[in-house]
Amino acid sequence: MNTKKYSWPFVLALTLHVSIVLLIILSTLFKMPDDSGPPTPEIIQATIVEQAPEQPTPTAKTEPVTEPVEPAPKVDEAAEMQKKAAAIAEAQAAKAKAAAEKAAAEKAAREKAEQAAAEAKKLATEKAQAEAEARAKKLAAEKAEAEQLKAQAEAEKAAEIKAQKLAAEKAEAAAKAKKAAAEKAEAAAKAKAEAEKAQKLAAEKAKTEAEAKARREAEKLADLKAKRLAAEKAEQEKAAAAKAEAAKAAAEKEKKLAAKKAAEEKAKKLAEEKAAREKAEEAQKAAEAKAKKLAAEKAAKAEAEAKAKKLAAEKAKAEAAAKAKAEAAAKAKAEAEAKAKAEAAAKAKAEAEAKAKAEAAAKAQAETEAKAKAEAAAKAKAEAEAKAKAMNDEFEKARAAIQLKTNRSWIRPPTSSSGLKCKIRVRLMSDGTVIEATVISSSGDEIFDRSAENAVNKASPLPVPKDKDLFAKKFRSFTFTFEPDR
Repeated sequence: MNTKKYSWPFVLALTLHVSIVLLIILSTLFKMPDDSGPPTPEIIQATIVEQAPEQPTPTAKTEPVTEPVEPAPKVDEAAEMQKKAAAIAEAQAAKAKAAAEKAAAEKAAREKAEQAAAEAKKLATEKAQAEAEARAKKLAAEKAEAEQLKAQAEAEKAAEIKAQKLAAEKAEAAAKAKKAAAEKAEAAAKAKAEAEKAQKLAAEKAKTEAEAKARREAEKLADLKAKRLAAEKAEQEKAAAAKAEAAKAAAEKEKKLAAKKAAEEKAKKLAEEKAAREKAEEAQKAAEAKAKKLAAEKAAKAEAEAKAKKLAAEKAKAEAAAKAKAEAAAKAKAEAEAKAKAEAAAKAKAEAEAKAKAEAAAKAQAETEAKAKAEAAAKAKAEAEAKAKAMNDEFEKARAAIQLKTNRSWIRPPTSSSGLKCKIRVRLMSDGTVIEATVISSSGDEIFDRSAENAVNKASPLPVPKDKDLFAKKFRSFTFTFEPDR
């Protein structure tokens, strides 16, 4: 203890003790024997009025004493007075000492209170600083998470815009292909109509021509017919090829892998159909050549007969020529109608086959897509289950690690009994820093509850999982049972 802080009480006590010692010395001096008896009462009176430092004057010594026979009782009274004075001095010294001790105790209490207040203020300052830092960290973490979510949303939006753009481009390409096919079909129909119109005009013109031009007109009509058929055939092949190419391009663009096999099968079938058409055309050409040859032979025969009968019957020749012309026109018309019917049937058959093939391809594609969707759904389900299991395992692992670290950071209070437990709500930052730890279900022992909260704060930062989704769902704010004796 520092003696400088308590110098004035000790000085006061020392002064009182010195006064007592002086009084005792003075009383001893005045009790010494003296030859002159009369001055004794004067010494007693001086002690009573506390004028010991004054020396008795010679006049006082020479004064006569009225009752010199009673000195003994006065001496006893002086002794009693000295005892009383000593008792009073001791009481005053004890009182002064008690006052000094009380003042020292009060000062020590004040200093202790001031020290406790300073420590409390320091703790409050540190806690406020820690809370400010925790809030700053939390705000920074939340800002980072918000920026990440914003970037993710922007990326998803960009991907969606890109997908919509690709879908629009795909639809536009399909529309263009469909329009081109329609334009080609319209051009083919127009060309066919014009050819039929030209054929009709040629037939009407042939009817008005003379006999001499009958064979030539017939040959010319046959040539025109052959050319028209060749043109129609070329147009049909061109339209079919263009249609096949457009369908193939659209199928490849939609699903390259799924349509590759179908395109190969279609190309193979088209090649087979083309070979069959070429074969049929060759047979038809051979038949036409044979018919032409027969017609030429018949015409030559008719001409010979006409020349032989020319002189005999001009009228019969004219009738025969007219009849032959009519028969040729009828035959040509019948052949044209039969060919048109055959072409229409072939076209209908081709369209039906193409439609059936398209439906089969669409069905196969739908089945493929359904299978792919089912596989994707099964895969997504398996991945979700695996992810859920992994998240649950990581959750249990992190929870056990938090429990272990909290138990290791706990200091058992001396007054707490074993087997106590309490439930604590904890709020964390993304790095595991403890923001708040509060007991929500008490153990019944307040000291144990406070020690549990201190253990959680001391264990900060807690071991949290790296998965941000798991942390946000399970560890941003959670509760656990603190039971260190288990």
